[in-house]
Amino acid sequence: MPEPITMATVAAVTEAGVAAGEGVAATSTALTAAEVGGAAVETVGLGAAGASTEAFVGSLELNAARLGEVVLSRAESSGAALSEALRKAGTELPQIAKSAVDVGPGTTAFDAARWSEWSPHAGERVTPPSIAERFRPLRDPSNLESYARNLEQRDAGFAKELARRQEQLQSAKSPAKLDAALQQLRKTTAGKLGESIATDGLKPYFNGLELQRRVETANGITFIDGRFTEARCPITFGRGHSVAEGGTLSVEVKTGQPVYLEREVSHIANRQVQGHLATGDKSLVLVSRDVYSMSGERAARDTVAEAGSRVMALLPEKRTMDEALLRLLRDRVERT
Repeated sequence: MPEPITMATVAAVTEAGVAAGEGVAATSTALTAAEVGGAAVETVGLGAAGASTEAFVGSLELNAARLGEVVLSRAESSGAALSEALRKAGTELPQIAKSAVDVGPGTTAFDAARWSEWSPHAGERVTPPSIAERFRPLRDPSNLESYARNLEQRDAGFAKELARRQEQLQSAKSPAKLDAALQQLRKTTAGKLGESIATDGLKPYFNGLELQRRVETANGITFIDGRFTEARCPITFGRGHSVAEGGTLSVEVKTGQPVYLEREVSHIANRQVQGHLATGDKSLVLVSRDVYSMSGERAARDTVAEAGSRVMALLPEKRTMDEALLRLLRDRVERT
C-alpha cells in the first residue's frame, strides 16, 4: 500500500525544487551586514540553507528523522490524506513566540491590520533607518504569517491565489504534480506576497498607488510592480537618492535565493529600472534579505546604482516567506 504524501514529503519535494531550480548549495555561515542606506550594522546568522531535505525540514522545525520512512517513488495523495498528514504534522510544530513589536502608542503585540493601515505623522522625517524600521516586524516568522492571513482576508486576488495552490495540493496524485504545486507556491504565490509587503509598506508615504503599469523602453516592454504618486513628505532612501514632496516613485520587487537575485541583476538594470526612469519617476528596487548572502552583492548594488536606482533589502528572506505560506495552506487544507 503506497504511503500518503506527508508534510515530510512536501518538505522533501520543496527542497528538491530549491536545489534544482536555484542551485542552492549547502552553507552554514554568519556574516555581518550593514542595513542599506545608513541603518545600524547588524549580524545576520545564516543557518544551513542547503540542498538536503533534512536542512529544509529542520527549518520547518519538523523531525528530520521521519524522512527516512518516506519513499517518494511510492507516494500518492488524496485531498483527505494530505489534509490528515498536514494536520498531524502541524500538531508537532512548536509554537513560535510572537515578538513584542511596537505598532502604536500603548501597543506591543504585532497587529497585521494595524501595520497595513498605519500612517506617518504629519511632518515626519522619512529616512533609510525609519523605512527599515517600518518593514522590520515582518522579519519575524509569526508576524509574517499574521500578515499573510490578514492579506488573504482583505485582498481577493491573494485569496484566489491561495485557493488555486490549495486545489493543486489536494488534487496532486503523484510526487511530480505535488512538486509542480509547490513550485508555483514558491514562485508565484511568494512573489505576490513580496509585492504586497512592498506596496503595503510604502503606500502610507504616498497619496496614490498604481500596480503593474505597462511601459515601453528602448530595451523592450516592462511592467512596473508599484508606482507610488504624490509623496506626502520628502523621503530619503539613501545618499543622493530621494523623492521630493509631491514626487513619484516606481518600485521593482524581487524575492528569491541569492543565485536567483544574482541572475536578475542585468534584467533589473537594463529593463525594469529603465522603465521607471522612462516615466520620469525616481526608481527603487526592493529585494528579500537573501541579497546579503550574494557573493556579488556589492557589484549588484553598483550595477543597479549606475542604472539610476537603489537596492534596499527590506523584504523577509525567501525561506521565511515560503514557510509562512506552507503553514497558511496547511490550515486551509485542515478547514476543508
